[in-house]
Order: sequence, then C-alpha cells, then structure tokens
Amino acid sequence: MDETRRAILRWMSGVMEARGWSAGAWARLAGVTATNLTRFLRDPVMGSVPSADTLARLARIAGSEPRFLDEHAYPPVSRVPVLTLDQAHIFLDLGRRAGEMFLAGALRDGTASIAMGGTASPRAFAMRIVSKSLNAAGVLPQDCVVLEPLDVLAPQAGDVVVTVGDGTVCGYRFFPPQLLPVSTDPDCHPTRIDCAHVAGVAVQVVRSLRA
Repeated sequence: MDETRRAILRWMSGVMEARGWSAGAWARLAGVTATNLTRFLRDPVMGSVPSADTLARLARIAGSEPRFLDEHAYPPVSRVPVLTLDQAHIFLDLGRRAGEMFLAGALRDGTASIAMGGTASPRAFAMRIVSKSLNAAGVLPQDCVVLEPLDVLAPQAGDVVVTVGDGTVCGYRFFPPQLLPVSTDPDCHPTRIDCAHVAGVAVQVVRSLRA
C-alpha cells in the first residue's frame, strides 16, 4: 500500500473509532455518498480513493484531516468550532453522541473554528470570553478559550474553567467550593461552584492581535 492510501486509511479508521461513527453515518453528516468510503475501506490497496472534494467534506465534519507528512516533523492539527452563547447552551443540554453530532454539524455549516496543535476530543469547543474575570491572569475579553467539557476532563484545583450564564461567558480559577476571579475589576466576585453553570475546562487560549 502506498503512503497516500495508508495515510487516508489511518485517518478514516481513527476518526470512526474515536467518534463511534460508521462509514454511513460519517457520509450522511458530510453530505457524501457512503460508497465513496466503503469501497476504499473494504479494499484500501486496490479500491478507489475518495475524491479531494469528498475528503474535504469528511474533514470539515471530523475537524481533522489526513496526515500525509511525517507526524514527528509535522504534528497533527485538529479544529474545534467557536460557539456562541446560545449554541453553547444547546450543546451542553445534549447527550454525549448528540453533542458530538451538533459540533460536527457546526463545523460542516461553516461556524468559525480554531486549529489546535495535537488532538482534541470530539466534544471540544471554543468560546469567546466577554468579562474581565481573569484579566489579571492574562485571559482578556474577546480571547477565544478552547474547552473540554467536564465529562471529558475533570477540573483540578487551580485550573481555568469557563462559565456560561444569561449573556455572560466568564473565566475563573477552580478552587472548590468556589470559582475565583483573578481580576482588576472590583465588580468580579467569587462564586460558588454549585451556583454556576460550568461549560468546561480551558486547555488553550487564542488571541487575535488585529481585528
């Protein structure tokens, strides 16, 4: 098997295993014909390779793409959608599988996204901070924070977590039983964990230097 076919097979198999998708389910989400996948998966040595358009559609849904380059020299990259506050509330109310499909659909529909070095879970997403609750810790309003939900990554003392409320997206340090701001804003106060809607644990912060 040549290296191109090997890379596509490794990627497709890895995505389906990680997401729990069949070839048919992935094809439906991406809006492609399932036989484009199954012909190749049944016979990756001689079967027809999916077209560039098909691979692009599959990649947008998966949030990743085949790795044709040496992974030691060029680490893999995955993408996570940047959710609005309304989208985040919808996602957090969904079950695990439905939530993953919601995020995949957001990527397919062209929602803004962030490229992450390394791998992210199928449930990772990003949000824009809108408060000054962590400005003294270097997390500023309009920063994009990549989050792993609590069912993927349990927070530990000192971790940055993000809460969602009515019109607010705030960051705090996790110090049970409270969430503590690190802020120059005197209006930012500690809040009890059991009174907050924690969206996830922050794993990466992305900041645009120009609008």
